[in-house]
Amino acid sequence: MINLIFVTERDRKTLEFIAKWRFVTTEQLQKAGIFKTARKKAYNRVLALRQVNLIKAGRLESGQLYYYLAPRGGEIIGIDDPWYAKRYRDAGGDVVLKHLVACDFALALGIEYLPHQEVLNRLMAASYDVLAKCVRGNDLFYENGGLLHTLIIDYQYSLKYLSERIKLYSRLPPGVRNQLVVDFLVFDETRQKQILRAARETGLKIKALKANWKY
Repeated sequence: MINLIFVTERDRKTLEFIAKWRFVTTEQLQKAGIFKTARKKAYNRVLALRQVNLIKAGRLESGQLYYYLAPRGGEIIGIDDPWYAKRYRDAGGDVVLKHLVACDFALALGIEYLPHQEVLNRLMAASYDVLAKCVRGNDLFYENGGLLHTLIIDYQYSLKYLSERIKLYSRLPPGVRNQLVVDFLVFDETRQKQILRAARETGLKIKALKANWKY
């Protein structure tokens, strides 16, 4: 039996949003303005997309449901690479969480993340060795207030590791460093104070932001 559904413009936006962020929740779809209905109605429509295999669902250890694109959903929006669904279907909970938090932060600030290559091009005044150590795969970059921001999300890293990240960014040339803000996104006040303490006298513009999202 073939399940059929009429794909609306909102459905397409839903699929495109999921493709962009890899993993999303119903709440994030609402925050993005794709669903302007009550949560139950939004959930029911997402469920309908699941039932016709346009998207798939997983569950975090906390019980939180999240969604990712299925091959059939990718075809609807012009993504026909079969590796896409397989890659994310097999992702662990830590990978899912990283994508969810990155999405939450972007929605909260209304920003778009910059491609790493664009960031590297803008920071070419620094030596390659310093850049290679600073610009890590997990770091995200965006523009805000005329400055370049790097976002380092604390996924239960050791304080030693986070302190080392501060030291590496402090090695950037003054001309680059003055145009950069290093944002640490943490999940408790103790870590927030530790980061600010470690950043003293580094010459860096550092913010320690406390997240309120719970998964």
